[in-house]
Amino acid sequence: MKKLIIVSSLLTASQAFAAPVDVGGVAYELGFNDFEPITVPYAGREAVVAYEAKFAMDGDFGQNLNYRVDGLVYTRWFSGNMAATLSVTCNSPYIDEPIFIGEDMDFGIRIDGVSYLAKPAISSYLNTGGNCQELTVRIDKEGHLSRQFYTRVTDLQFNVQVIETIPR
Repeated sequence: MKKLIIVSSLLTASQAFAAPVDVGGVAYELGFNDFEPITVPYAGREAVVAYEAKFAMDGDFGQNLNYRVDGLVYTRWFSGNMAATLSVTCNSPYIDEPIFIGEDMDFGIRIDGVSYLAKPAISSYLNTGGNCQELTVRIDKEGHLSRQFYTRVTDLQFNVQVIETIPR
């Protein structure tokens, strides 16, 4: 995960590797290597059906937050079109079930043998009561298992940003 620090009113930015996602408007870049494949058995092999990235959150003290996650799902598939669902949740050792932040499905299309990418995105205003201590970003390949098996994700590029919002 790369951390892109945005300095207000300046056009300079620097990149560094970061452990937790900080509340405060910093944009984090997630690449393919930041995601773990989720697999299920299929036809004597393992089919990758989803990709998931989990990382610590720092700065949720019960204030109103805007969670922004968007990205690009690059794929190669062999028939028809494909769909990818982005889902974002928060977790904490103090709660039993993850907190749903948002979800979006987008479609990639195939024209003349060329696969075009899907661009799922969410923006959600939410107060998690200080219980967002681990953020999970998940991308699921949609459709029946054989379609998921034959859809190859070649790259993932996502941005994660959590911003404190001031109530009016």
